[in-house]
Amino acid sequence: MPDLASFQRDFAAALMADERSARPFRSPAFAVYRNTSARGAVEGLRAAYPTVDMLVGDEMFTQVALDYRGERPPASPVLSDYGADFPSYLAQQPWTCELPYLADVAKLDRMWLETFLAAGAENGRNAPQSRIMLHPAARFGWFMTPAMTIWQAHREPQQLVELEPDWREEGALFTRMGNVVRTKPIDAACHRLLLACSDPATLSECVTAVAEAHPNANVPELLRSCVASGALIIQ
Repeated sequence: MPDLASFQRDFAAALMADERSARPFRSPAFAVYRNTSARGAVEGLRAAYPTVDMLVGDEMFTQVALDYRGERPPASPVLSDYGADFPSYLAQQPWTCELPYLADVAKLDRMWLETFLAAGAENGRNAPQSRIMLHPAARFGWFMTPAMTIWQAHREPQQLVELEPDWREEGALFTRMGNVVRTKPIDAACHRLLLACSDPATLSECVTAVAEAHPNANVPELLRSCVASGALIIQ
C-alpha cells in the first residue's frame, strides 16, 4: 500500500492527466472531481481576466485556460492567486501574433484585480522632506500597444461602437478609493513620476527625476493629481 505522500502525489498527477492516463483513479466519482477541478481553474482564470475572455470569446478562452492549467496548475487553493503569469503565457503563444495587444490587455486585467485586493494605507504630513511613495493598492504600466484604450472600451461597452484606436504607446494607472477601483490613462511624465516613487523618495528627488526626463511637464500638478487620486501617499 502506498504511503500518504505517494498517494497525494499520484492523486494530484491524475487530476491533471487525461482520462486514459489517470490510472488507477478511474472511478466515475473521480472523473467528476477531476472535471470539477479543471472547471474551477478555468472559471477562476476567467474571473481574473474578463476582458481577455471578451476579446477571444468563451470557447477560445476555455481552451486556452485548459492549456494553461495543463502547463501551470494552481499551486494554491486561493483562486485569486492563480494565473499571475497568464499575461506572459499569452505573449509566448504563436496565435497571439494576430492579437498583439492581448497580453497587454491581460496585464491590465491583472492590475485591476491586484488593486482591488491590495492592502490600504494613509497619507501623512505634506512637508518638504516628507517621503513620497506608491500606494500599496496602486498599479501602473506603460505599453507599446493601445491596450488601455481597448481595455477601457471593453470594460465600458458603450465605447465599443466607435472603437478605432490609434496604434500608439499608452500608459495606465489603477487606484482604489474605498472598495472602488478607478482607472485612467496616463502620459509619459506621469509614468516617470510613478516610477520615481516606486521606492520611497523625498518630494525633491521625485520632482527632479521627472523634470530631468520631461522638462515641459507640470510636475506640481502631476503630484497633486497623483496624490488626490490615491496613487501616491506622503508620510
